[in-house]
Amino acid sequence: MKRKAAVAMSGGVDSAVAAAVLKYEGYDVIGITLGMSSESGSAGKARSSAAAIGIRHYCKCAAELFSRKVILPFAESYINGLTPNPCIECNRHIKFSYLWGIASSLGCSFLASGHYAQIDKESGRHILRRGADSLKDQSYFLYGIKRNYLPHILFPLGRMTKREVRQLAKEYSIPAAENPDSQKICFIPDGNYSLFLKKNFMLKKMPGRMIDELGNFICLHEGFYNYTIGQRQPGLYGGKRLYVKEIRPENNEIVLAPLEKVKFARFEITNMNWLLPYASPDFYCYVQTGSHKKPAACHVSIKNEKAEIILEESQFAVAPGQSAVFYNGDIVLGGGVIISAYN
Repeated sequence: MKRKAAVAMSGGVDSAVAAAVLKYEGYDVIGITLGMSSESGSAGKARSSAAAIGIRHYCKCAAELFSRKVILPFAESYINGLTPNPCIECNRHIKFSYLWGIASSLGCSFLASGHYAQIDKESGRHILRRGADSLKDQSYFLYGIKRNYLPHILFPLGRMTKREVRQLAKEYSIPAAENPDSQKICFIPDGNYSLFLKKNFMLKKMPGRMIDELGNFICLHEGFYNYTIGQRQPGLYGGKRLYVKEIRPENNEIVLAPLEKVKFARFEITNMNWLLPYASPDFYCYVQTGSHKKPAACHVSIKNEKAEIILEESQFAVAPGQSAVFYNGDIVLGGGVIISAYN
């Protein structure tokens, strides 16, 4: 009997090639597309790719769940002066939780996606690794997956480069072969999250003060939710460029500081998920505090529901609301959400 796998098909080239590769490898493959909004055209694109590959395709509306688990927390984070990462929450709650339930109900033993990451089995346990293509690696976004799901997840593109994936798409005559890569949040395709918040959550201009670290007035802004930690401000102040160091939603203030003052030596996290059990609550490893940041050596000290991370070298723009993901080489150990950072 063929192994049965469901593939999360977004309408893009990566998930379509993932489905084609699995079919070529002998899996009984079905494609599933979750409709996240009434305006999404992903279902039609995914359906066309599924037809080209020759697999069954199903579409399931998940707009209400997506709104509750991803969009609302995203908006609440910005309204509270945080910098969220909705892709991590989507993977945690939607793609590798809710969708796995659908796949199981259809008799599938595996759930696959087009993520650039790898899952290997070593010493009797499954581990998550970085994707082979360092420019496309998406392991940072996957630390929130439950450990017991790993044996059932497939990442067919994990050992490929993007160029190889596009070449396969042409060979399989997949309609999405030439689709450009998307770097935007799926529910904010134009990338203007401030406008999205104003339009969908009735936020209005909130004039407030930009100040330096001593509380000296610099200029006015139109609302703290328009800013993120590390964001550079135009012009010079005292001969130096200034960056957002702190966001104070309680009084609508933005604290600006020179580059060297927006580097942080330690921070705290909560809402942790560990893909590998740690032998001791105190250990050394590498941490990545943003999807495009380089891993940094650190010491981790776990205490109950929180952990303190001390960096060997201070890192720029460690932002509350973002995730810190821990690595041992290319192996993902786990991660958590940053709640505070200190110089």
